[in-house]
Amino acid sequence: MKILFATDLKEPKSVTDQVQDFSMALGAELFVVHVHVPTPTTPLGVDPLSGFGEIAYALYDPALENSIVEAERHEFDRFLIERFTMAVRPALHQGDPARVILDDTEKLDIDIIILAKRRHSAIERMLLGSVSDTVAREAKHPVVLMPIGNEEE
Repeated sequence: MKILFATDLKEPKSVTDQVQDFSMALGAELFVVHVHVPTPTTPLGVDPLSGFGEIAYALYDPALENSIVEAERHEFDRFLIERFTMAVRPALHQGDPARVILDDTEKLDIDIIILAKRRHSAIERMLLGSVSDTVAREAKHPVVLMPIGNEEE
């Protein structure tokens, strides 16, 4: 059996403990996936040299993006060391989290997907969407949603 646990690295320890206990009880192979969302370019409505708003620029600094990716990798490695005592198969990806999770599920022939589910306001759901909602709606495999209250974060 294969279990995929998708993390944003902010889940309380109680969640990762339950994921690990569940995996061990089933004798399952545990895949821990974290998806880094690329830094978007920042459009400027004003030309920084002239001050006029007719020319728009998009700022992108590859060195900054590389630093962010390295920091994300470091945080993911630390998360794995601190949270799991069993052997896990880690993967750090970049892209749209819901799409990456669904793609990994198919590629790795996963049996169960586990995600933490936070409570979002209606405005947050409208503006940000929800990775767990998208995965639960589109997955072809069972999805376990572990609720996280604001008091646990």
